[in-house]
Amino acid sequence: MDFSSMLNLLKSSLERYVPPLTTRNAWLFIAATVAIQNIVVFHTSQNDSMTVFALLIWGGALICMEDLIDKLHPSPNPLAALFASAILLLVLFRTSLILHSDGVLFLLPPIAALALVLLVKEPRSIYRFRDSLLCVLLFPANALLNRIIPEVPMSLLTAKLAAFWLSILGLDPVVNGRDVFLKGGGVTVLGSCNGLDMIAQVTCISIIFLLAFRLRSITSRFLILSLAPVIGLLSNTIRIALLTIFSANGSGKGYGFWFDFFS
Repeated sequence: MDFSSMLNLLKSSLERYVPPLTTRNAWLFIAATVAIQNIVVFHTSQNDSMTVFALLIWGGALICMEDLIDKLHPSPNPLAALFASAILLLVLFRTSLILHSDGVLFLLPPIAALALVLLVKEPRSIYRFRDSLLCVLLFPANALLNRIIPEVPMSLLTAKLAAFWLSILGLDPVVNGRDVFLKGGGVTVLGSCNGLDMIAQVTCISIIFLLAFRLRSITSRFLILSLAPVIGLLSNTIRIALLTIFSANGSGKGYGFWFDFFS
């Protein structure tokens, strides 16, 4: 095979597997890079539940703009593009300084998302991406709620509800504050186990659903938003009840794997 044939083969392979360099593909590449970088930062600096939360939000933002992707032809205002590029570079630099307890991390995704929108059209066209921007605003909303909702009452409520499920099963649980006991062992409901993360995830899914699939009935919207945190709370209390059973039976009876799986 001569050199020209190899070049033709390489060119045909690139045309087949590599998208052409258009403004649309360039914007999609930049947007994907920003989202992946943000998710990686959450994974390295936060717990696993927050990584799942970040995946949900960026996935929801993509779902909300799915109808716009095929018709996407970026032609930003030059000044707006320059400003947006500076913002993205600033976000990239700031994320390199993120620590575990740094609340700025939750403000950076909306800022980056706004910069991405400015790279598509002039600022007055932001309303086309309003649903995706609303999705990304769930980052600071979640951080705010975690600071507003007191940890101790949530942990105590979770312990009592877990004991309630155990009593329904015919067991005899004992609740002492945030501790739930059965004969043979028990668990302590710490702040990381009180269900706030699960409530946030289920509520996030419900909000993304309502943004992506607009329901005409206001009653249905209210019902979905109202049930989401309740489902998250009840699901977590059932998990705590199962952990109590596994702890009481001991790992020697084969429950060690299930305890680690649900913890």
